[in-house]
Amino acid sequence: MDQRRAPNPSAGPSLQASAEAPPEASKDSFGERRAFHLDALFETVSELSRLTDPKEVMESFVLMSMGALGTAQGVLVAQDRRSGRQHLVLRGLPESDKERLPEAIQSVSAKVRDEGEMLSRQVLVVVINESPEKPGLPEPLRVVVEWYLDEHRFGVLGYGPKINGSAYDHQDEDFVLQLVTAFMDALAAANVNETIRGLNEKLQARNTELHRALLTSQDIQARLDRRYFHFKSICDTTRELSGNLHAKTLLSSFLLSVMGTFSAQRGFIVLWDRREGRIETVTRGFGGDTAPVFDGQRLDAVFRSLLHPPFVPAQGGKHYQLLTQDELQALELAEASQIGAAFLVDEHWYGLAGIGNCLARSEDDQTEQELLPALLQGFLVSLGNALAFETIEKLNSDLLRKNAELRQTLDELQQSRQTISLLEAAGNRISSLLRSETLRIKRVSLFDCLALAVVSLVLALVFNASSPGGISLLPETWNQPKPDYIDVAWARLKHASQGALFLDARPTEFFNQSRIPGAENLPLNLFDFVYSMRFAMLDPEKDVIVYGRNISRRYDEQVAAKLKERGMVNVRVMDGGLQQWQRNGLPVEP
Repeated sequence: MDQRRAPNPSAGPSLQASAEAPPEASKDSFGERRAFHLDALFETVSELSRLTDPKEVMESFVLMSMGALGTAQGVLVAQDRRSGRQHLVLRGLPESDKERLPEAIQSVSAKVRDEGEMLSRQVLVVVINESPEKPGLPEPLRVVVEWYLDEHRFGVLGYGPKINGSAYDHQDEDFVLQLVTAFMDALAAANVNETIRGLNEKLQARNTELHRALLTSQDIQARLDRRYFHFKSICDTTRELSGNLHAKTLLSSFLLSVMGTFSAQRGFIVLWDRREGRIETVTRGFGGDTAPVFDGQRLDAVFRSLLHPPFVPAQGGKHYQLLTQDELQALELAEASQIGAAFLVDEHWYGLAGIGNCLARSEDDQTEQELLPALLQGFLVSLGNALAFETIEKLNSDLLRKNAELRQTLDELQQSRQTISLLEAAGNRISSLLRSETLRIKRVSLFDCLALAVVSLVLALVFNASSPGGISLLPETWNQPKPDYIDVAWARLKHASQGALFLDARPTEFFNQSRIPGAENLPLNLFDFVYSMRFAMLDPEKDVIVYGRNISRRYDEQVAAKLKERGMVNVRVMDGGLQQWQRNGLPVEP
């Protein structure tokens, strides 16, 4: 290390005089002073070596060096040109001097910038035993030292006069150089420690960021895994349900799929046909008598409490509603399920589903809240298809039965035709015999006329009994209760408000000639067939108005009686029929 003093002519003579003059102290006192300096230097090095903060190093050094030099005033100005930071330490001097200290560092900074030889670690004593001429330094200072740690860090160090009033000598100057050298070593080590701390803090912050990023990625991965699992569950459930066309097995498959998806230990699903009172119930995981029991009365009460927005059934539309815990509690289903839903397939089919004891469920997981509705949508489509398939199967079964009945009727008609042919042949034979007998006798007696009338009556009765279209000897309406009538005026109001179904009981050929607008044809001779194909699903409480008769046949009363036999409640016959409707000037078609 290059240690040198700045040229100072005014300071030279005093130092030379002190050097030329014989020492006042003895060799023992010189040795004691040297030992004191070494002890102070050792303590300073020991103390500074324990410090890792550059600011603490500078502040501790100023105090310890002031004590070692025996002065009560000291100042230290440090500059880090790379970061632009300055640090000031002022001891024993007025605070007002602190404002001018940055000026003292500017000349040192200019010297570092202009003189390349000062870039290495150097210490320069520029003032000793005199007032400093450098601008910015306080006047009481008697020692000024410039120190250069490297090309970026440098500063100025100053001490006031000794407390005992003595001047600084060469031994003090060497001691100051040694102190500043130890200070620069400690400052360099503190700067390294500070750099290491900064790097550690940055590394710790980076590690924290990386840890957060890792946690975020893990959370995203977990959410993606859940999304994939939910999507796969929806696909698997939809694929499994789409090929199932039986409602009972479909309910069981859907309940098992939902329980597996939500890791539920128990669950139930119930399907209710409100029109026919049919109830299908499937339960899983309930022991003993803990499974919920549903009957028509309870289900009616449950859905009456839900028949308000947003659970308002649309005609022919599928709908569902997730039930909250309050709703489950109100419906007495909270003990059986944690998650519940009510659904409807159409205006007649209603259902409830619930699962409980879910092992892995998050209340705040948005994906789980969206999963059950997605499963319910696919389930309702499959359930609607299954119910439609069952309806088609039932209609096909009824159609096969009707076809068998029609085939039987055709066979009976064929047999009746053969019987009629035989009777016609017998009649012709008898007629020929009668004609031959008449010609033979030449004159017909009263007895012969009566016999002929009796034979004709017997043949007519036999033919009428064997013919499918035969006429009843007694009107069928005589054995039936008198129907309810409605006059044309009230019927017109029902027709205008579309509050009733108008049925034309006449044969099809008369119906095609003229009819009330919007009326449906239910001919008496094809009543069973047409009713089963078109009116079997009619609401029993629907208002029905029947018309259509002629002089010999009261089709309307007979059709009304048959409708009542099949459970229709509000069936009435329009008094006066189509003729009275036309007489009142009301429209007909076509």
